[in-house]
Amino acid sequence: MSKRFIRVAALILVLMTVFSIPAAAAAASAPSPAQPQSDAYIAGYYASIGSYSKGTVTVDFSTTGTSPMDSIGATSIVVYKSNSTQPVGSLSSSYTASMLGRYRVLYGNSYTFTVTPGEKYYAVVSCYAAKDGGSSTRKYTTSYCTAKK
Repeated sequence: MSKRFIRVAALILVLMTVFSIPAAAAAASAPSPAQPQSDAYIAGYYASIGSYSKGTVTVDFSTTGTSPMDSIGATSIVVYKSNSTQPVGSLSSSYTASMLGRYRVLYGNSYTFTVTPGEKYYAVVSCYAAKDGGSSTRKYTTSYCTAKK
């Protein structure tokens, strides 16, 4: 190989490395939309809504703690019709004990709501974790789902 070819190849590699550093730094510092920001209690959280049978929607949620938590899960689930701010259904951990797990790192569950077939719905889930007198709550809004007819 000629010296000129080796020099050009080396220059190209150096330029590729130099120009990729800012892009890698920017990607590393930007939060991912799929992984919401964590805190001292909640390492990750997620919720989804789906329709698997006529006239119902099912909301699934999962909350991951930074360590085994005294209490972890969701404190509320509220289902809305896509064109309304009035809830069509809701659950609260005050009345539904299975929304919170005790002494776990990860807890999740699913709940089904009766809705109008053919309409679009979404849910807002308040994910929660508590330990040693401190706690954190993060809200997760799901995408839309059309209830099966």
